[in-house]
Amino acid sequence: MNTIVSKIKTKKAIAVTLSSLVASISMCICCALPAFLLLLGGGPILAYIFTTFPKLLLLEKYSTFLFLFSGTLIIISGILRWKSRNYACPSDPVEEKTCRKLNCFNKYLYFFTVIVFLVGTFSTFILPKIYQNNPF
Repeated sequence: MNTIVSKIKTKKAIAVTLSSLVASISMCICCALPAFLLLLGGGPILAYIFTTFPKLLLLEKYSTFLFLFSGTLIIISGILRWKSRNYACPSDPVEEKTCRKLNCFNKYLYFFTVIVFLVGTFSTFILPKIYQNNPF
């Protein structure tokens, strides 16, 4: 019974981490990519992307909400990871190996999600402020 609960909690943590990764990547696509392309002088590329995918402008409109939503999901995922850090894997060798792989995958997925979120946050909110105050 305990192994079933452990598997469910591990899968729940992975599901929350995956959804926060999707939200972070969508934040990067809608907000960080345009800011980065404009910074590098890629205005024509950005115009082509927005003409090809006009729904990206809708994401751009709600970029602050998307930022808060993905940040909330990352925090929830971090809390779930923190709570499940001391769960014991089953004693069956096959199930233990699967449990350890899932925990390792979730750890790396979480750190990747945080990095994507931080890059998106930096290039969306901080980099434009730095670029605007550039004396050169």
